[in-house]
Amino acid sequence: MSTVRKIIKVLAKKASGLDRKAKLVEMKKGLMALDLVRMQGWNLGLFRISREDIDAVGVLLDRASVRR
Repeated sequence: MSTVRKIIKVLAKKASGLDRKAKLVEMKKGLMALDLVRMQGWNLGLFRISREDIDAVGVLLDRASVRR
């Protein structure tokens, strides 16, 4: 679960300064880019992200977009 928090924290930091809807869109774009990097196999020593973590973050972002 700590990996999911770290991913959300990084995505939120990169999308700072935007309104709520634009922030969610930017975070989804960042998540997609992160997933592409994961699929390319560029997982070097410390950079290991599982598909389950990516899916969990995607579910959280989808919930946040529907809630309000």
